[in-house]
Amino acid sequence: MQIRKQRKTAGSRFRLMLVISYQRICNFVLGAFQKLLYRRANSPSRILIFRTGSLGDNICAMPAINAIRKKFPQARIDILTNAGKTNLVTLDKLLSPACYDTIIDYLGTSISSLFKKLRKNGYELVVYLPQVDAPFLRLVRDLLFFRFISRSGFGWEKTTVMFFRQTQEKYVIFQNEISRLNSLMERNGLQVLADTFILNTSQADETIVNGIFEKNRIQEKRKNIAVVVGAKRPQNRWPIGYFIQVIEHFHTQYNMVLIGGPEDRELTNSLPHFENIIDLTGELTPVQSALALQHCTLAISNDTGPMHLAYAVGTPVIAIFSSRDFPGKWYPPASPKNKVFRAENIPCSVCLTEICNNEYICVKAIEPQTVISAMEDVLQMA
Repeated sequence: MQIRKQRKTAGSRFRLMLVISYQRICNFVLGAFQKLLYRRANSPSRILIFRTGSLGDNICAMPAINAIRKKFPQARIDILTNAGKTNLVTLDKLLSPACYDTIIDYLGTSISSLFKKLRKNGYELVVYLPQVDAPFLRLVRDLLFFRFISRSGFGWEKTTVMFFRQTQEKYVIFQNEISRLNSLMERNGLQVLADTFILNTSQADETIVNGIFEKNRIQEKRKNIAVVVGAKRPQNRWPIGYFIQVIEHFHTQYNMVLIGGPEDRELTNSLPHFENIIDLTGELTPVQSALALQHCTLAISNDTGPMHLAYAVGTPVIAIFSSRDFPGKWYPPASPKNKVFRAENIPCSVCLTEICNNEYICVKAIEPQTVISAMEDVLQMA
């Protein structure tokens, strides 16, 4: 845990000491269990990677998964996840098959059935890619469970401490999820050379997306700006009126390409009928959305899946974050062309709630003109 070098009150120092101590104790226990129960695997031929979550979680894990494939190119690599087999944001839909052999989705599977299946596969190494907010007892439970699957394994660590959250917000420097997982790999001897995102795109996907851009006569990448107005959580959505101000500013000079899922159509349908707006919400799969984002010179997005897809394909992103979570955790990779906006000094910040009871004051505090200025700066770099 990295602490900012700035003056702190006595109370803040005490609270930080408790946070750091708790995290260290948790990781000492987890580390002791790993040393006691697991041994080192030098040349495993069968590897199981455990990673749960949805679109953003899976994108952030891709460089780490690729590092495992690079380290063990001849090994059979299976990925254990729980997103649901029919979900379009599962790793088998997002990640190139070159990085793994099989996806095992255990959603709806009993523990006993899963245990028998994994035992039968004879894994020689388990790589645990924990969720950033995984509770300590869950980490211990999983550490013990996977010991019966393989004699070798690593990855169990406590990252997020849930108490004194506003003190942490002020003084702790949080790694983004990609860097956190990459650091975990490097501490265990796997080199991550770069943020490598190898998506599962096909020629059919490229044909569909290219056809849409040709049909709308918007093939010139530097004239396209992607706009993502939706997000799963309402409190992560920048007000639609603010997005309208952005579109009003840019639509005469740029094509505004709206990206999102079918659930975002209600928001995009509420937009005024500006010229040069192409609404692709609900028309594309996630990997097709990534290809569409690749056709754009810039993306402006809420904290949601397409934001991660944008930087994964190399498109600069202006990311709008609410203050409901710790700062930094889900930010895009640091780059002069990636800009993040998150309001400070919000009284209810780091609430971690699913429903906002304070009229979305954190996202409303991010002024459209400030965002527009940042977009213009990035567009000048293109």
